[in-house]
Amino acid sequence: MRNILTADQFVVSILAALRILGSDQVREDGKLDQRFERAYEALLEREKDLKVTPNFTFFTDPLHGNSVRLRNALLAARENGLLESTPGMRPTYFLKMDEARARTYLQNSPLPQSFVQELVKALFIPQSATEN
Repeated sequence: MRNILTADQFVVSILAALRILGSDQVREDGKLDQRFERAYEALLEREKDLKVTPNFTFFTDPLHGNSVRLRNALLAARENGLLESTPGMRPTYFLKMDEARARTYLQNSPLPQSFVQELVKALFIPQSATEN
């Protein structure tokens, strides 16, 4: 049986893995949407093996260079107290969840923790490690 995966679950899983792997922030550097889009594409390549069906896309609008669905998921994470952001066109998102809460999110994610951490290491850690 396949599990439905929402954009919010996907984003929170990535944020939780970032926290577990030692990052406390993600900076909007003009490529954040593209990183999430690549993570989504990796998910699509393995959705059958992972037994999940995403009910969203992270289409990056070529005119504006961002994904409305990603922005909504980040806003939901902020409203749920999982992150804070600095104001401006290129905010920094500070992770507010502690490691225990991050582990709880990953344990309850429809995605295997190993897959999420693999995505984060490949697509997000090189970017965020230079900012800490």
